[in-house]
Amino acid sequence: MSNIHFSLVAAPSPNPDGISELEMAVGGALLTRLIRTEAQGTVTSVRVPAAALGFWIADHWWRLRWEPRSGCPSESWRMAHEMNAIGNGHAWPPVTIWGDRDRVMFMSRADPPGVAGPVRFLTNAVTFVPSSGFEAAMDGLLDDALSAAPATDRVSLVALVNALREERSSPDYSIWRRIEAVSGYDTDEAPEALITRLITLEETYDAADVEEAVVAAQGSDAATTLTAAIEQAARGAEVDFALAVRMAKSSRETEDRMEPWVAAEVAAETLRREIGLPTQPLLNKGLADLGEISAYHLRSHQPAAFPFALRLIHRNLQTVLLSAHWSHDRRFQLARAIGDAIWTGNSSLGAISNVATSRQKFQRAFAAALLCPEEGLLQFFDTADPADSDIAAAARHFHVNEKTVRTVLVNKHLMERRRLGQPLSDPLDASRLEELADAA
Repeated sequence: MSNIHFSLVAAPSPNPDGISELEMAVGGALLTRLIRTEAQGTVTSVRVPAAALGFWIADHWWRLRWEPRSGCPSESWRMAHEMNAIGNGHAWPPVTIWGDRDRVMFMSRADPPGVAGPVRFLTNAVTFVPSSGFEAAMDGLLDDALSAAPATDRVSLVALVNALREERSSPDYSIWRRIEAVSGYDTDEAPEALITRLITLEETYDAADVEEAVVAAQGSDAATTLTAAIEQAARGAEVDFALAVRMAKSSRETEDRMEPWVAAEVAAETLRREIGLPTQPLLNKGLADLGEISAYHLRSHQPAAFPFALRLIHRNLQTVLLSAHWSHDRRFQLARAIGDAIWTGNSSLGAISNVATSRQKFQRAFAAALLCPEEGLLQFFDTADPADSDIAAAARHFHVNEKTVRTVLVNKHLMERRRLGQPLSDPLDASRLEELADAA
């Protein structure tokens, strides 16, 4: 998916405030489709001040490009990612933008029918574009903003945009700014010691691997937390995911053309076929054999005091640090660790966390499909509308948390009917947008 179109066209003169018509289309979704009070029918653009838009993009470019979505967004996160935060006395598209390493996500939330105001936005959508397409579109939008900004703002905006572009062209600055962003900081606000320590970690491990752990423990202690987890993981349970990665290899060949949850299900189905269990429960011994780990580690243990589990290759030894307490949660974490090894080709470091990156979504969808396959689940139920007691029985049957059973049912129903890149039917329950963004 690479379809992205942004434009900002200045209103006719005289226009001392630099008011412009903003149009945003991503994939098959027109994010600026709206009803304007004085217009007949719907229109495709919204009137906004060009300078305010340009300053917001330039100020938050690094976080927009690199920082993933937060499950419980802070005020700082919302200011950097939600276009409504631009304010300036104007109605802005209710669009949220966040980075996901190789792609950038967009969520547009329609105003409910009957809302009072000069405009009513109409598009509900969750969609994404490759990061390269996002960068090109944002560069064009910044150029439009520079052209349309009033003279009183143009000098400052030109200086800010030029500084941003110089940083982006510098490998050293780009690394610094990227790490600041994934750590949850605006430009020049992160502690220097934190960024320096994380850069050092990236000299040992892949940048993408370090990022996954950092976004799960954002803040000034991110490097300390990751270093401690690595030290404990190095003494953790020995594993070997090489065979599982080889057995699921065919799924990786098409992964780049799939949404993460689809690729994850393909990988899990491939692996299940290889071990001869297409729909049956995967018991502790079978799961342990897949990871070449002692089944002892799948029993309930005292939880590790980290915000993520960790897969590690250190001095040619593969280990895993499971942070969950209960057995079914430790099974799920181990399955996610196998999924992470498949996603990365068994890289040397893999965090298993609750953040909403593509990699974590792949892990979760893979683990759910591996431990609780949809076909096996539907065979277990003798009804199309399972009761709570049925779900509890299914969870015992497949040795998973009840939440896993519910997630398989909800996500499958949701994602098969609501493809990314297409506007969702209006009106749509707002919670469904969140579910779609979580699964996408």
